[in-house]
Amino acid sequence: MDGFDKLTENYIKELKKTQTYKTYRDKLNALKKDEEMWNKVSEYRKKREELQNNTPSEELYDKADWFEREHAYIYDNKQAKEFLEAEVALCRLVQDICFKLTQSLDFE
Repeated sequence: MDGFDKLTENYIKELKKTQTYKTYRDKLNALKKDEEMWNKVSEYRKKREELQNNTPSEELYDKADWFEREHAYIYDNKQAKEFLEAEVALCRLVQDICFKLTQSLDFE
């Protein structure tokens, strides 16, 4: 393993020690105990991703608004809501890391 691979491996280990990652894993494990709700959340996430990736930008706001209203029941479940919030926090952390990396490399 070269130096970069070792640094990456160490970085991943450190990332997994963050409270953001630990919270995400805890909320995921708690939600998975309710198989029915986990399946609903999984389907919701899949459909949301499809909507975001397959909807023309001029239609996205209206369709996303409708989609969230149609799936509001997901957020009525405490475990589902906490998991989705933890997932967003982890995604933002990873996005921030990617942003800092590309900015520091003058990546255009």
